[in-house]
Amino acid sequence: MQPGPFSEIAGHERARDLLGQQLETGRLSHAYLFTGEPQLGKTAVARALARALLPEAPLARHPDYWEDDRRDNLKLDEIRLLPDKQPEFHQQSLQAFLSLKPAVGRLRVAVISNVGRLADPVQGILLKTLEEPHPNRLIILTTPSLSPFVVLPTVASRCQRVAFHPVPLTRVSELLRGRGVDAERAEELAALSRGRPGWALNAAQDPDLLQRNRHWVERLAELFGAPADAALHLAQELDAANFAWRASDRTREEPAVFALSGWQLELRRRMLSEPAARQAAWARLLELSYDTLGYLEQNVSPRLALECFLLEARRLEAA
Repeated sequence: MQPGPFSEIAGHERARDLLGQQLETGRLSHAYLFTGEPQLGKTAVARALARALLPEAPLARHPDYWEDDRRDNLKLDEIRLLPDKQPEFHQQSLQAFLSLKPAVGRLRVAVISNVGRLADPVQGILLKTLEEPHPNRLIILTTPSLSPFVVLPTVASRCQRVAFHPVPLTRVSELLRGRGVDAERAEELAALSRGRPGWALNAAQDPDLLQRNRHWVERLAELFGAPADAALHLAQELDAANFAWRASDRTREEPAVFALSGWQLELRRRMLSEPAARQAAWARLLELSYDTLGYLEQNVSPRLALECFLLEARRLEAA
């Protein structure tokens, strides 16, 4: 039996079944919006779908495939039909690519990861393409959020939405072990991944990641019961790490986001090990940590968001 197009994808059975059925029947949507946390595997599924639709050549050199998964924003010239100047990162703008008939395949496929990084005017140009789709064209967009401040509701409404959810940690661990990661390290990385296979695979390539996680967990433990200014100093330390990260190649996860993810595991562990009378306080702090992660994705001062969280953390433990 031939392996299916999504055989190498860990988890996401509902999304895989839906797309697999549409592939078999040929009833594909003209546009999809894959939603879910960053690094869950949305772009991996998008590429798997594209490979199934464009089997003539590898995607990297297929003339009917267009992709942009960079962190940087796409400029208007990368999208609109008649750009003012040659697109910097592509041979053709997206609309110019989609305006042409398929070259060797039966359709043209375009993938844009994290469509929310597009400014509203650029999303407005993209909306025209979604509203007036060409036949034999397929667009796949991904986003970690459907907030109206991230993806325009009009853009989202023109796509078939496919939701992606965290993968069971056992599946993530199996995936890592299958890639040659030793069992103990695979278990630790799976726990930190929060069910994100893409994150886990990237983390497995970072030999210092677990050590950095232990550092931030220890710094949080030092905060409990300490003077209030300790919370401000820790927020300053993380903010400085974020500043250095922004000036780097940003191949690693943002330090503040990374630290909060590790702290959530520690807070959950403490919540489950505390007497019942104390569990509610830990649960509130855990909830606040998720709120803080949300603030970091928005136009909120990272240092201010961290200070609020860490001051509350220090107060709850000292109570």
